[in-house]
Amino acid sequence: MNLRVFDNKVPFTVREKLLDYCTRSTFSLGWSDRSKIENDKAIPNIHSSWSDDYLNESKILPYIHECINETPFFTCLGVENVIINLIRPSDVHFIHSHPNKQVALYYCNLNWEDGWYGETVFYDPNNLEEVSFTSLYKPGRIILFDGSIPHAIRPQSVSGPKYRITLTIVFNNYIN
Repeated sequence: MNLRVFDNKVPFTVREKLLDYCTRSTFSLGWSDRSKIENDKAIPNIHSSWSDDYLNESKILPYIHECINETPFFTCLGVENVIINLIRPSDVHFIHSHPNKQVALYYCNLNWEDGWYGETVFYDPNNLEEVSFTSLYKPGRIILFDGSIPHAIRPQSVSGPKYRITLTIVFNNYIN
């Protein structure tokens, strides 16, 4: 499975500033993981779409690139889109993928305790009833993965923070 996890790559001062930058972003009630036509339980999620300028101003990109440089399978270098997701305990997220893309996922919250859940679950592409890998929500974690791997967000417990915040950078083969 083309998936790699990095911990402790981003200094705390950068993590603090990034979280502040995320919380000051303009958010929208937007897409769901599946189309409304396909699933009438699809619930729009709270997200912020970032421009390349926002991404550069956030100061996270050099740390993502450092991880990419250590990951031979990660060959897409063109940023297609950047999304900040605000996940609430009551949110519903379905299995989905990003075909022909590669993804950098960053966990933005500064603190996270056992029992708050919020995992990212990666499924066997040939059998969606089997989990291939689960990433605990660990503050500052970076996950690089092949976007064709089916995956889903598991919302946090009601005991956890109001928002589970992630930064998702979707890469393609075209450099802007």
